[in-house]
Amino acid sequence: MSVQLITLLACAVSFTCLVYLRNRDPKRRRVFRLAVWDKKRYPTLAWLLCFIPGVVLLYIEQYSAFIMWLAALSLIGWTVALPKPKV
Repeated sequence: MSVQLITLLACAVSFTCLVYLRNRDPKRRRVFRLAVWDKKRYPTLAWLLCFIPGVVLLYIEQYSAFIMWLAALSLIGWTVALPKPKV
């Protein structure tokens, strides 16, 4: 598998987890006056799943993919946090 594909898969997993965390964050929902999320949240599991791709990349010795994923993770995080929710 190519380094680019591995990096994209790792970024996709982290992106999905960060979107989940953003949408269910109680402080963000309160600030933007959204309805309270009454279902069970799993923030610890989401954070673990967000960082597991990095551990996997290190385990399979894809160091260049790990560095690209780590750099992209901060950009993905800011991109996910930037937009205001649609009411």
